[in-house]
Amino acid sequence: MKKKIAVLTCAWSTYFVKDFIKGMMHATEGKDTDLYIFNAYHYTEFSGFLNYTGFSIFSIINYEDFDGIIVMSDLINSSRILEKERLRIIKSGKPAIAVNKKLEGLSCIRVDNYTGLYEMMEHLIKVHHYTDFAYVAGKETSVDIAERYKAYRVALQDNNLKINMDQVYTIEACNYPIAYHFFKELIESGAKLPEVFVCANDLIAIALMKVAEENGIKIPEQLKIVGYDDIAYTKCTNPSVSTVKSNSEYVGCECINRILNSDSQVHNLMVKSQPIFRRSCGCETEVQDAQHNLLEVFDYTNRKEEFDIQMESVSEIFTEAADVFTLLTNIENHFAKSHVFEGSDFCIFMKSDWNSVLINSSENLPQNLSYGQQVQAICSVQGNKKYLREMINIRDLIPAKMKDEKSSIFLFIPIFHHSYVHGYFVTKNNLSMIDNNYGYTWSRTMGTSIEHFRKKNMYKQMSQQYLRLSTRDALSGMLNRAGMEKIAKPFFNTSKKNGLTVVLFFVDINRMKVINDTFGHLHGDLAVKTVSAAVLEVVPKNWCCIRYGGDEFLVVGNSHNYNGENYCEKIQERLAKKVSFMKLPYTLSASVGSYLVPANSDLTLEQAVENVDNLMYEQKKAYHNGN
Repeated sequence: MKKKIAVLTCAWSTYFVKDFIKGMMHATEGKDTDLYIFNAYHYTEFSGFLNYTGFSIFSIINYEDFDGIIVMSDLINSSRILEKERLRIIKSGKPAIAVNKKLEGLSCIRVDNYTGLYEMMEHLIKVHHYTDFAYVAGKETSVDIAERYKAYRVALQDNNLKINMDQVYTIEACNYPIAYHFFKELIESGAKLPEVFVCANDLIAIALMKVAEENGIKIPEQLKIVGYDDIAYTKCTNPSVSTVKSNSEYVGCECINRILNSDSQVHNLMVKSQPIFRRSCGCETEVQDAQHNLLEVFDYTNRKEEFDIQMESVSEIFTEAADVFTLLTNIENHFAKSHVFEGSDFCIFMKSDWNSVLINSSENLPQNLSYGQQVQAICSVQGNKKYLREMINIRDLIPAKMKDEKSSIFLFIPIFHHSYVHGYFVTKNNLSMIDNNYGYTWSRTMGTSIEHFRKKNMYKQMSQQYLRLSTRDALSGMLNRAGMEKIAKPFFNTSKKNGLTVVLFFVDINRMKVINDTFGHLHGDLAVKTVSAAVLEVVPKNWCCIRYGGDEFLVVGNSHNYNGENYCEKIQERLAKKVSFMKLPYTLSASVGSYLVPANSDLTLEQAVENVDNLMYEQKKAYHNGN
């Protein structure tokens, strides 16, 4: 029976995670083992709230179903979540390893971030004889960043060099955009630059190289730069970037080996990082594989453009869909045809009550981090072919057809918006979602698009409700004069356009003024309610019934469902039946007249109403003369 290993991660550290996974894949080759990677993202919302909802993907893991667990604990930036999962893992009794950050009761394998950067500093000081240094890092509190800064400080102290705290810079985050703007402002301010900038990662270093190039600062002649991580870009910049390799592939490989050969003892292992000396620190070493990596970077750029187009298409599907059925059909058809990034084998799962969530009219969905007991595949593609939608038990995680005899890797990404979980995405043998944080963008696009569709539907319902309220007469339940303009008039015109004869009935309460003056307006209201109810109960439901005046009612129908029935008589009979049970202190009756408007008639609704009103006047006159 195949073994299963669960991996918990947060793939903001794209390069480390991807190399780590590659190492695990090498270690599982030929060992009848599947990797289940549960990838979450945390992010800061515009309000400043740090959103950890994505980590709910860990809740679908039943650790008892796995043969081992690997927790990339240093990347999961929440002690509460780590402690919750640690307790669940220990309870399962399965062998488990924490990566880079020790968790009590679990083995730990760590990258020795300290040694690699310390050796880099020793090289800069003793080989190149540099003495003036600056250090730049983000606000991240991870162990690896802390160890790199420690190596920087200790190396200076060991070589009797003073640490200039004015040249220790902390920026908002260790990413390219923030680093670029920081260095741009720093250089434009005219601040004195050091001999060497030591950067906490390669993205910061490359941002500095770009700003230096824009300002005519030559590297390494005027400024030396070193980074950390040895990402692909460092080999093909001009000059190439001196950096430190964390050996994350080896760490991933070692984690798998120790899980598969577990002796149930808690072990700790440190994997040494290694400095890579290139041109940016003043070394003359040439990078032999620069051309290969330049092609890789070029491919990344073009794939990013393709990915952005894919996400725009997904957003458009949610924007343009008029109803839930159309939305689901279009989602399924789109991903069945276009799934370069999703892979050849993937499923998009939503919670079993997802349809009702889409039509939920609440302004904001309540917090809900549960996936429920079952999930529905709204799109299932296997071997590039679309399969029928299916419901699976949440504990199964993936459809049976996704499993095979070969060792596979399954990547899980949550789909959510704010604090509401909608479902998850799973792809097989496909790491493209790790590249350039595609997984994060894909997840956010899906979650945001779902909410936009739900809000659009909510506003549509509100608009319809407002239309009902604004076009309805509260007392009679019929359309009011505004309803006549917005609903009855289009109905009249469309009927004629479709070749249908329009039939009008005009109902007028007899002696309404006497009822109001003698018995009061409460009885007047009762008369209106009684007559309108009789009309509504008799005429076809799809006809337009309008309270045309205080005691006047207009019915607009057509020949589609009218076969010459004597609705004038039926309305009067229904009214008489109602009145017979009411024991009113007055006689309640109504005059009813009808009028036909042929399809080829040029009459407008207003003109037709005027004609039927004249007929009613004659009937009313006859009634009053006889009573």
